[in-house]
Amino acid sequence: MSEQLTASANAHERSHLLLTSTSTSYITPNDESTRNHARCILLSTAATRLGSRTWEFATPLLLLEWSPGSLAAPATLGLTCALFRTVVSPLLGHRADSQWTRMSTVWVGTSMQAFGCLLSVGALFVWNSLSQSQMSRLLSLSIVIVAGVIESLGAQLASNAVKKEWVPIVFDEDNNFTREQQSNVGSRQKHQSITLSFMNTTMTNIDLISAIFGPVLAGWILVAFAGEDGLQKGFAAIALINAVSFIPEILLLRKVYKSCPALQMKHCKEERIENTTNDADKEVNQNPWVIWYHHPSGLQALTASIALLYMTALSPAGVVLTAYLVTIGLSPTTIGALRGIGAVAGVFGISLFSMFRKCSDSNDSSTETEAVRTASVKSIERLRRVSLGFLLLEVVSVLVAAIAYSFCNTIYHSTPQPFTGAQDKSIFIWQLVFLGAIVVSRAGLYSFDVGLLEIEQYLVDERWRNAVASVEGSLCAVAEMCMYVLSIAVPNPDQFGYQVGISATAVSLSGVFFGVFLCMYHMHGHSHYEESVGHSHDHSHSHGHSHHNHTHTLQQERELKSNDYHIHLHRHTSYQKFTWLNK
Repeated sequence: MSEQLTASANAHERSHLLLTSTSTSYITPNDESTRNHARCILLSTAATRLGSRTWEFATPLLLLEWSPGSLAAPATLGLTCALFRTVVSPLLGHRADSQWTRMSTVWVGTSMQAFGCLLSVGALFVWNSLSQSQMSRLLSLSIVIVAGVIESLGAQLASNAVKKEWVPIVFDEDNNFTREQQSNVGSRQKHQSITLSFMNTTMTNIDLISAIFGPVLAGWILVAFAGEDGLQKGFAAIALINAVSFIPEILLLRKVYKSCPALQMKHCKEERIENTTNDADKEVNQNPWVIWYHHPSGLQALTASIALLYMTALSPAGVVLTAYLVTIGLSPTTIGALRGIGAVAGVFGISLFSMFRKCSDSNDSSTETEAVRTASVKSIERLRRVSLGFLLLEVVSVLVAAIAYSFCNTIYHSTPQPFTGAQDKSIFIWQLVFLGAIVVSRAGLYSFDVGLLEIEQYLVDERWRNAVASVEGSLCAVAEMCMYVLSIAVPNPDQFGYQVGISATAVSLSGVFFGVFLCMYHMHGHSHYEESVGHSHDHSHSHGHSHHNHTHTLQQERELKSNDYHIHLHRHTSYQKFTWLNK
């Protein structure tokens, strides 16, 4: 009997390659349709991101109309938006998963963005129509803040829907290719050059390029309306252009939705796996935070690692660092150049990320075993290695920036002014190291973000992608609020070292949490034997065990429906003392 079980397990290990069963939820696309989908999604991303970047740049300038000479209004907007993203975004994400179609989710998100832009124009109308008293000032400011909150919530909802749900469904190789087609394709790259990784890196690069040219475009528009009330007219034009940019986005995404049957399926209600043991499947109406907390595969550690990266003041585009650089005498031109160089560093880092990943692919191809010949398993394993390297680059760069700031601050405060030529040169060098390290950290940050995004696209249960993404966004917003609150509590530029120290600590903790994920969650093949058919759990196959040892996502349950062998990440039994991370 033991020999039969061993033979059966080995047969499963040789034959079942973790390929998703040919469910009717997925229709195999051809190369031309995939390229069309890619073009539509990328064009829609370019249109909306450029418009959003111009609006984000112009909004703080408009708020100065109601708080001249003070950063109180922009800081209030930032804090309010972060607070509402923390509280409301998970509810919107859960509703998107449980009640709305995927097209409806995008409609809601883009409509909220457009309404927020138009509402801000309405605030200008209120300000100019009423007598410019203190009451009208507060009313107009409140309307702009409400508009900013609505736009922020809509932007996060629409972005999460496209990046974390649409893209993995349309371009996931395991889901879009049947077993027979996978074997026929052989070593040829599926979807030609249009892969999940390509879409993720290209969409991130579009965002970075928009971050470079968006403020430039906004500046041109504001200059074009220079004169009396030029700022208000220019901002109104930017808001209207941004609102109009959502029309092509909707049309392009609707074209993808209509031509991709997989997007029209909602698994939360339509698809159920018989004999499932996944608790999330039994509790459809769970709170999104509960869904995130009980999600398998170490998602909690991954989310913590990305959220902690938002608790930093060392961002070239950040309000806190910009304000500090102004106080130490840097010109607006220099600060603008720093923002642009930071975005270019991000694009360069993503290019390096893609190159290293391709090298990893070629190095592993000769040693692959049949048991790991599926795209998702290969991708996660390689992404974990490459992402770790770029996260370390981020950590080291931020620590170097903190050390450089410390040396510069020590020289500045320990030496009586005026400085000698050597002291001026020393301060300049350490400032250059400080700013250079911040720029280099952008390459590590954006590359790690791309890798973690793809890991989550594979790991997150497809029924709850919006809910999980919104919870992650909420945690990132909490981290942002912590830095805002710290900057309000310690506003003196001479005490900027507190922000630097907290930033370095948070980024280092991010590396620790990602290391926890790597150490605690193992990827290996194993078989699940059903007790109902009389199979023993104590057999010679080293990884055979019951379904009840850990939960599965819908993708894994679908795979187990056709065979009892698969490969995935789950809490390893040798790490029982860390069970609090994946209860």
